[in-house]
Amino acid sequence: MNRALIPKHVIVRSVADEAILLNLTTEHYYGLDSVAYSMLRQATSCPTLQDALAALLDEYEVEPERLQQDFNALLEQLQQANLIEIVPPDPVSSDSPPAAAPIS
Repeated sequence: MNRALIPKHVIVRSVADEAILLNLTTEHYYGLDSVAYSMLRQATSCPTLQDALAALLDEYEVEPERLQQDFNALLEQLQQANLIEIVPPDPVSSDSPPAAAPIS
């Protein structure tokens, strides 16, 4: 399964437990509440989106189907706004640096 990256033209800033994403190319910004920000952090820090979903299921008491729907909807919205990229998982090689850093 794929993974998510924050492109270099996007700035992410946390505000309390929420986040603001700014696309420097379009100059549009996008606000995320605490749950959506948690989803974004997991999507960009886990090796795959499936791993991110599993981590979110551990974090939240929610039906798996509902979480998957919400997670997919968020990723689709962020991708359509050019705030994330969905890419294949990293190969097992440690020779190449990551294309973009995960959100910390």
